Amino acid sequence: MLRILQIIAENLGRKPAAVPLPEHVPTPAGFRGRVVLDPTRCIGCGMCAYVCVSNAITGAAEGDAYVWTYDPARCAFCARCVERCPGGALSNDDQPVPSYARPGELAVRTLVTFPACPDCGTPTRPAPEELAQRAFAELTDDTRALLLRCERCRRKITQRKLVPGLFIEEKST
Repeated sequence: MLRILQIIAENLGRKPAAVPLPEHVPTPAGFRGRVVLDPTRCIGCGMCAYVCVSNAITGAAEGDAYVWTYDPARCAFCARCVERCPGGALSNDDQPVPSYARPGELAVRTLVTFPACPDCGTPTRPAPEELAQRAFAELTDDTRALLLRCERCRRKITQRKLVPGLFIEEKST
């Protein structure tokens, strides 16, 4: 008993030996945080919602745009959506998800608007360069220009090339 009291007295006379923790603990390499969408690369295909095992991601057409929603409270952080995104629009944040009190509190709703067709102005789902290169053996400038157009204008241009003289050209006055 006396020895214990001596040890306590010695420890009380010394400086603290504890090492202070840093303000922010660094996240480990390969950490998968919440899913982040880059709307400029999204093609609105819905592949992310299709492969999401926890139904944390949903997507739907809304007028001339695509609505992407994500709820990190439901996410399993498996990164299947990131791996399968054909446009490369998804990535994982490198920070942990902040704490939340109610389900759905951290949910994100993003409206993805599509660029206008240069011929008619109709919103058109984009075709990223990487996706176009996978789809076409030879990607020419004509093909790239065709991919900027809506389906109707693509069809019209293709039909004019296949069957010359089929369409009567509109004359401007």
